[in-house]
Amino acid sequence: MQLIDGQPVYAATDLVGFLACRHRFALERAALADLVRRPDRNDPEIELIRKRGYEHEARYREDLEAAGRRVLEIQPDASETDAGTRLRAAAVATVEAMRTGVDVIYQAAFFDGRWRGHADFLLRVDRPSDLGVWSYEVADTKLARRVKASAVLQICSYIELLTAIQGVEPETLHVVLGGSSRAIEHLRVADYMAYYRRVKAEFELETAATEAVYPVTATDPDPVEHCDVCRWAAHCARQRRRDDDLSLVAGISA
Repeated sequence: MQLIDGQPVYAATDLVGFLACRHRFALERAALADLVRRPDRNDPEIELIRKRGYEHEARYREDLEAAGRRVLEIQPDASETDAGTRLRAAAVATVEAMRTGVDVIYQAAFFDGRWRGHADFLLRVDRPSDLGVWSYEVADTKLARRVKASAVLQICSYIELLTAIQGVEPETLHVVLGGSSRAIEHLRVADYMAYYRRVKAEFELETAATEAVYPVTATDPDPVEHCDVCRWAAHCARQRRRDDDLSLVAGISA
């Protein structure tokens, strides 16, 4: 979540976080309303994973280029300090690249004024759309060795933004997995979009129906898997200690 031109703008990571932990969602909204400062999380392990992710992206790009496909990278203007201007420019550059019909668009950016998205790769396919006799499908790189629900949800967010531009929904989404096999899973988009739309509708209903508050008391900071990468993890751990939460009991289960 972030403010652009004074308005809240959301991304796929917000949807994933919303499903993973409602307490995190409430804290992020409080930070967006300037009721609390977002903590910084300097974790060498997370930084190492991020570095490996970039390397994985680079290898897949090399594979595409080795197969003879022309790759165009969308590069935001680093000299532009305004986030909104920078994002809009990248989104415009992405649309222009799609209209030229380039084989592959790397680091594609989308922005509709309320939702933003950054797809690793857009792959040109021979399927007519508003662009011409071609259209694009999304491919995202993930270090995991199997497809996770969060990855599919994230890609569906990009697909919705992509569909609005090209006028036709992609038939397939692609997840480029990690590991030595570097397998690529191809999934039918129609199997997942209804679930994505339901989650997005619940997210938007929650943001419209409730006010941002701090301290957050309507939800509890229960330990979940997302804590491993969440910037609020230390904040929540301190609250559990103050509350003498039952999760601190050794060996206890849900």
